[in-house]
Amino acid sequence: MRTFHYYDEVELLEPESRGENSYGYYGEKAVAALQQILFFRELGFSLEETREIITKPGFDVLQALESHQSLLQKKAERIQILRNTIDKTIGKIKGET
Repeated sequence: MRTFHYYDEVELLEPESRGENSYGYYGEKAVAALQQILFFRELGFSLEETREIITKPGFDVLQALESHQSLLQKKAERIQILRNTIDKTIGKIKGET
């Protein structure tokens, strides 16, 4: 919950309503925004950069998701190459190759 509170403080993700206990309550719109925030964070964007992007007039969620999908696929491919290199190095060290 600290993350939600922090995102609210930096005006990145505001609750849709607040209870008498001051707890923030988030709905479907906030969940979609949180998804975008997490994807951008995974791709190395700062919170400031993310806020600028997702609050920009004309921000297209579908286009953003398609871009995330493409970038994450490329990242997965790079990680697989690294894993293969590690496997080969381990095999060489063990004298298996």
